[in-house]
Amino acid sequence: MTDGIRSKSSIVSRAGQPIRLGLDEMQPDAVVRVMSKGMLAIPHLSAFLGGREVVGPNRRGDAVIGWGYKASGRRARVEAVRDGLPAALLEDGFLRSVGLGKTGAPPVSVVVDDIGMYYVAKTPSRLEAILNDVHLPAGHHTAGADALAIWQSERLSKYNLGKEVAIEGARDKIVLVDQVRGDISIEGAGAGPETFEEMLNIALSQHDARDIVLRVHPDVAAGRARGYLPALARRFGIPFISDDVSPHAIIDEARAIWTVSSGLGFEALLRGVKVITFAAPFYAGWGLTEDRATNAVAREAFARRTRRPTRPNLFAATFLHYARYADPVTKRPLDFAGAVERIVDWRRRDRETAGTVFVCFGVSRWKRTATRQLIGGSQTVLHFRGKATARAARRLSFAPNVRAVIWGMRDRARFAQVVDRHQIPIQRLEDGFLRSVGLGSELLSPGSLVLDGPHLYYDSREPSRLERLLSETEFDEGLKRRAASLIDRIVQGALTKYNLGGVQTDWRSQAAGRPIAVVVEQVPGDASIVLGGGDLQGNLGLLAAVRQAMPAAFVIYKEHPDLVSGNRKGRLPRAHLTAVADAVVSSGDMQSLYGQTDVIHVTSSLAGFEGLLRGIPVTVWGRPFYAGWGLTSDRLTIARRQRRLELSELVAGALILYPLYRDPVTGVPCSVEDFLDALSILRAKHPNPPPAFLLRLWRKLRRLTALNAP
Repeated sequence: MTDGIRSKSSIVSRAGQPIRLGLDEMQPDAVVRVMSKGMLAIPHLSAFLGGREVVGPNRRGDAVIGWGYKASGRRARVEAVRDGLPAALLEDGFLRSVGLGKTGAPPVSVVVDDIGMYYVAKTPSRLEAILNDVHLPAGHHTAGADALAIWQSERLSKYNLGKEVAIEGARDKIVLVDQVRGDISIEGAGAGPETFEEMLNIALSQHDARDIVLRVHPDVAAGRARGYLPALARRFGIPFISDDVSPHAIIDEARAIWTVSSGLGFEALLRGVKVITFAAPFYAGWGLTEDRATNAVAREAFARRTRRPTRPNLFAATFLHYARYADPVTKRPLDFAGAVERIVDWRRRDRETAGTVFVCFGVSRWKRTATRQLIGGSQTVLHFRGKATARAARRLSFAPNVRAVIWGMRDRARFAQVVDRHQIPIQRLEDGFLRSVGLGSELLSPGSLVLDGPHLYYDSREPSRLERLLSETEFDEGLKRRAASLIDRIVQGALTKYNLGGVQTDWRSQAAGRPIAVVVEQVPGDASIVLGGGDLQGNLGLLAAVRQAMPAAFVIYKEHPDLVSGNRKGRLPRAHLTAVADAVVSSGDMQSLYGQTDVIHVTSSLAGFEGLLRGIPVTVWGRPFYAGWGLTSDRLTIARRQRRLELSELVAGALILYPLYRDPVTGVPCSVEDFLDALSILRAKHPNPPPAFLLRLWRKLRRLTALNAP
């Protein structure tokens, strides 16, 4: 072992005893000082620390925390001793995320250690103390067995990456696990380069080379890092497993796993596969592995590890007692089951697009991060291009896994012809129905998107994926209850697509007993008008038709916020509107009108859908996605839509099954309920839009750098 780890022994006080953090015993208002900006950037770090306030390295605190045996961990130990404060180290937990931290995947789990750190065998750790504890709760074994069964059935791992494929090359073989050079767990386990050579030599002395296979780290296989054994194994003709595959796929086939300190050894042990260790990783020395290390570090570590836990006990100690869980989306603590639920959902989304190359056209720069977060994944490639022209189509790679993704309907006819000729699937991307706090035309990144096939939900010429969902899905009672709850939350929270707010006016008094009809303006030339509109001549045509249909009504004309702001062209002269309407509303969104209207008239506006959620009668003059199902008064027919839907079924399809949502802070995929929570919080923080002159300046600055991007 080198002096590097020896000099970083453990957190010690001036008296030479471990400093105990006792986070759970600290006052709720205690302040925790973290020693790196990276830790401070974890948005839900406070939830891992009992909700206590977290401050940066230059602020005063009641305790000090650093990250593992990195620089911040060393600094935490030094400052804790200097200031006489409790201290601890944090590290990633054993069920961390879907994806690596270096790619931005936020953790759902960390470990907090006030004695040492689990991967450093030279000194005790909190995990060792838990495993050696004879006073663990009575249900410790049962809880561990139940949690282990869930972990195994879901085939979970630390990062939950890799393909689930059969690894025939590992079938009934001795799998030697190589590791990345410099991995701190190697030195921490009392090993070095010579340990890997020893492992290989012993394997060759006891087994034929044909019975051995080397697991090469994917980063080494990709040339991003160096390993210890590939060159030596090649010399003896030992085959490699270098693909990015799930750990469980290897464990399924292996006769035994030989390792120095790899996490694959730990996960194989939990699966009941024979594991032979050549150092002192945290899972060795408990009677569950065959341990070959005999150096001083291993002897001392194994001597400390006096108990003989079962596999369920080991699982309970590591996953249920040592690790802590918190949700990056809700910023609240989780238990193990909640963490599993979140991880499984992320992994399902990740695998849906695994191996796909998305070439995206017409996606503005400020929407690209959201697009990458919502339709990308750890095994997905996204490329962004400019306009969807025939020339751009001819530059596409015509590999089987390539898909052309177009924002909205922004493609030229020749583009589709070229793409179709090479049988490349076309998909379309658009904003979801619950989008943001503010307008998309103000260049605010969307919090939800919909990914469809060749036809989006507002293109009534052919069925969209949403229309097929509404036509074909068997909506069970659980899904309908979830949709009904969602409706209540939207209505009670006064949430709309853009959540702009607005000034309340007493329209009932002004109407003086007349029924109130709201006519909703749309942007002229908008795709939803072109592809899902009716026979009316624009917004004035709609307004005139409503006045003719309801001559005695008090008609309110609600202008579109994009036209009012000047972000889109086509605003009508006010005199033309007041000649027909009794009132014209220019500010805010529809929320201020929903509680005061008797009927809403739309061509294809989403306001009609929002009105349905609030129990308002809706008359539709076009062919939007929510018309034709028996819930609206339709002036046009849509012959394809023969099914009669309940409102909860329409909402389940349109808001639960169809869109993709992301947390606005972390960018990770989330549920619609999580997204509603985030919208409510954001709107509370920004109840009023910025002044008009600031919005104009903001638009100019953003458009200079964002629009018409290649």
